[in-house]
Amino acid sequence: MTSRRRTPTTPILLAGWLFADLLLGLTIIMLGAQAPPPLPARSTAEASTATPRPGSSPTPSPCATRIGGVRAEPTKISFRVTPGAGDSALTAQVRKKLLRHRKHLAGRHAGMVLTFGADGGAGGGVRLATRVNTALSKAYPNIFRTAATRNFHDLAAPSGSISMEIYFVTDGCSPTSKN
Repeated sequence: MTSRRRTPTTPILLAGWLFADLLLGLTIIMLGAQAPPPLPARSTAEASTATPRPGSSPTPSPCATRIGGVRAEPTKISFRVTPGAGDSALTAQVRKKLLRHRKHLAGRHAGMVLTFGADGGAGGGVRLATRVNTALSKAYPNIFRTAATRNFHDLAAPSGSISMEIYFVTDGCSPTSKN
């Protein structure tokens, strides 16, 4: 009697099931990670005439439940500072330079600030951008204190040049407003 050797096919069959299970798991994760659709805004006339169902709780207004985001278009500001200035002098320079842009800054809150600094090589530009972002939060704490900042270098600009892209937070109160 001749014995035939069987090749183990079990790992190959299990690989197919493993792939199917992973695909199912990723699908469930993707569905769970999606944000719920926004609630349609009701007018005040509809809200005042609507009669609540017995045992139901009142519904909060859309303004109270919507969370604002960061505006997609940045406000771009460029100016020059003295790279070798001390911290207090640099803060004073930043305060003075941003006074020119007060109409763009008044009553707003920055969500994210990208700062490009130029001071010789790449390391010097990043250090200058870091110092300017620190000076921003000291000079205008109501606008920049909670902003996320990223510091970059700009090798093409002359020393002391600062270019900023400021992304402001929207209030998200009205779905149709252009905040």
